[in-house]
Amino acid sequence: MLLYIVLTIALNNVLIVNCNCLNNRTNSLNESLSNFTYTWINETHANFVDSTSNNKEVDCFGLGKTVATALSWFFSDKATGSKMLDVQFLLSSRNQPNRVQVYIGKQFGLEWTDFKIERKTIIIVHGFLSHSNEKWISEMEKAFLKWNDVNVIVVDWSAGGNTWNYYKAAINTRTVGYQISRFLEHITNATTVASDWGTIHLIGHSLGAHICGFAAKEFKKRQSNWIIHRITGLDPAQPCFRNTDSSIHLDKTDAPFVDIIHTNGKLHSNLGLGLPEPIGHVDFYPNGGQSQPGCFESNRTYFGYLPIPQTFIQQAICSHGRSYIYLTESLLLTSTNNCSFWSHYWDLTYRNIKQIISKPCNKDVCIEMGIKAENYPHRGTFFLVTSDSSPYCVNETELSKEVKKQLKIDYIDELED
Repeated sequence: MLLYIVLTIALNNVLIVNCNCLNNRTNSLNESLSNFTYTWINETHANFVDSTSNNKEVDCFGLGKTVATALSWFFSDKATGSKMLDVQFLLSSRNQPNRVQVYIGKQFGLEWTDFKIERKTIIIVHGFLSHSNEKWISEMEKAFLKWNDVNVIVVDWSAGGNTWNYYKAAINTRTVGYQISRFLEHITNATTVASDWGTIHLIGHSLGAHICGFAAKEFKKRQSNWIIHRITGLDPAQPCFRNTDSSIHLDKTDAPFVDIIHTNGKLHSNLGLGLPEPIGHVDFYPNGGQSQPGCFESNRTYFGYLPIPQTFIQQAICSHGRSYIYLTESLLLTSTNNCSFWSHYWDLTYRNIKQIISKPCNKDVCIEMGIKAENYPHRGTFFLVTSDSSPYCVNETELSKEVKKQLKIDYIDELED
């Protein structure tokens, strides 16, 4: 894998390729990817230490042991006492669709907002190198407001995550989670006379998923009447969080219902941007959870085997982002009811996968990926198939064709005829 990344650095500046799902941002992305890959090698080759589990060292990028022991402080309780980041909280609702920023601390106040504590509250947290004005966040926000009469809070932590030093951004996740819990406490203090408390649903992409975990862990300590009922992890980040104690990453103990959508988690030796292992009550693996259809260019390879490095990185970013696209589409499907992201129990192997998905689905044996997931009693790991473009939800007649295509992408030969 290290040799592969080194090849990426050498060839990244001369190989300009397009990814269908990112065609509107290709030029800027090519430049960004060059810097991103270089940074991975030169600035972020460090280990996290899980100080809660016998100082177990956790290798972020598989590049060997470096300064892990000296970094244990950052994930200790002392980290929350460090200088606070500039985290923005942007509120919206059906009656007030334009966002209103609410400040934490002495300036806090809800009087200029349409926030109502009895509604369900949705909190959306972006990931690495992102911000609150990303198109996908706006689309998800609008989809939630169309779906139901909810409060939506978009968290912008770009001051701590919009840096080429991934390692630094990962360290900041705990502090951001702490600030979210403080913000929620401010709301509870301002609404103490409430008799009906809506539930809280945290949604985080990549590093944002782990921020949600930290926020939930911290908010539990405050023993509020307000409950974080659900956390949805959208391809939770793998680097620095894999093989760590549950106190370090998003985990099913963080809320009564934790659902995960895995879209770029490598189960074997290849590095993926998302965690491959199940960490929730329900873990969805659309198309196997490794590479998503529409993000892969099978004809651009070295020696007919290795994907061209820059293409490989773009494919990973594309697949990583499908997690939030799938959730948003599930919200939009609730108004049409013409398709469901039906998901089958799966043992995370490709044995007999064709037989697994060919079984008819209903609420007694399957579960829907997306917003409706919490309506089902099923728990465990689940497989489903999507199409390679919007709409991503597929009907039963398309399943066999799509799964064969996807297994070819993942270099799997185990599909039975």
